[in-house]
Amino acid sequence: MTSSLVDLPPGRTILRPGSISEWQSQVIQRQLLPVIAVAGSRGKSTVVRLLDAIFAHAGLRSATWTSSGVEIRGRRQSGELAPWSRALSRLAEGTLDVAIQELDWSTVHAVGLPSGVYPVVGVTNICVNNDVCLIQDETRRAIRAYASVVQAVDRNGVLVLNGEDYAVSGSEVGHRAPTALVAQSKETPLLRAHLAGGGFGAWCEEDGLRSGSLSDSALLCSVKDLQFALQGRAIFEIHNALTAAAMALLCGVPRATVAGVLPAFSVPPALLPGSFNVIEVQGFTAVVDRPAPSWFLRSVLRALGHQKHGRTITVAGRLDRVPESDLMEVGRLVGRASDVLVLHSHDPNALRASLFRQGAALNDVPPVVVNVPTERRAVSRALKLLRPGDTGLFLADDPASVIRALQRAGKSVNLPG
Repeated sequence: MTSSLVDLPPGRTILRPGSISEWQSQVIQRQLLPVIAVAGSRGKSTVVRLLDAIFAHAGLRSATWTSSGVEIRGRRQSGELAPWSRALSRLAEGTLDVAIQELDWSTVHAVGLPSGVYPVVGVTNICVNNDVCLIQDETRRAIRAYASVVQAVDRNGVLVLNGEDYAVSGSEVGHRAPTALVAQSKETPLLRAHLAGGGFGAWCEEDGLRSGSLSDSALLCSVKDLQFALQGRAIFEIHNALTAAAMALLCGVPRATVAGVLPAFSVPPALLPGSFNVIEVQGFTAVVDRPAPSWFLRSVLRALGHQKHGRTITVAGRLDRVPESDLMEVGRLVGRASDVLVLHSHDPNALRASLFRQGAALNDVPPVVVNVPTERRAVSRALKLLRPGDTGLFLADDPASVIRALQRAGKSVNLPG
């Protein structure tokens, strides 16, 4: 297979590898290791797992470093720095083929990244174009960290960016490497201009996932085939699929391999705790996610709203990841989507809990509110309330513990994704 045109930055022509071995040879010739990085505010862990599944299907030996730890060829390692060093040594020796590293904004902001070390980097999002998000201290740190991530890409590598998030693909940060853009539609302004200039991208068109250039694109799979994205109702998961697909293709993975993995993708909740885990428990659907600010939470609630049949019972606690200024809006959104709120706090009169409850009460029909002291008791109470056909949303402080409790509830079957 011959290389094909991917991007046309000013004065340069970048070729997409015709095969995985060709990509690996190019990386080695540039005296780099085949280590792929994934950054973003949300979705990066899912993209890492998708990439790992695609590489495994392609017969590659891989290592991953995520917030859950380091895995080498699917086996969890003890510790992080030492096993990651072993993985890099094995990459250099040729006994591993590829490694995938999840980059956390806070860590990158604190310690930085070496320049020009990654052949491929993907960035899922920063702020999804929300003005309130942009003024948050955490977002400002993320934007500064993003500049470090951009500089960590090899000049002859590639950046796969969110073509809908102007803080990413519309950023004033200079992109030292050519870019590929990902968006829900090729009519998205940034992606449309990118494709018109001969660029490579991935997008949805007529309920299908496509990748390539404006003149030469190919169908990967149907949106409705994405089980982990609730057959396309979870739009943010579609974006994760597009990002992983674009990154894999730019590593020389055949389209057929990528197309074969996306519909079948499924990962045990223990490997992605708090990343939109969907679990069937005794006839009702449980969704376990981490608490998120309103600009990310809206897409989760929208996905659940599209499949709603019975009641929605939501469990929430400290909501540590939600800025205090956003708590009332989060409470309003969750309250509007929920029939019952089971809230847990050692101090139910604390300011943060009070702001959340005030937000929930702003709805024309406020939900019933139940207060309990701990997350464990909140989960237990929710399990007693949930009936077949209902949806339980668990905005978990400790997602792994909540998942275990749901699985212990009996006869739980993890849905794909």
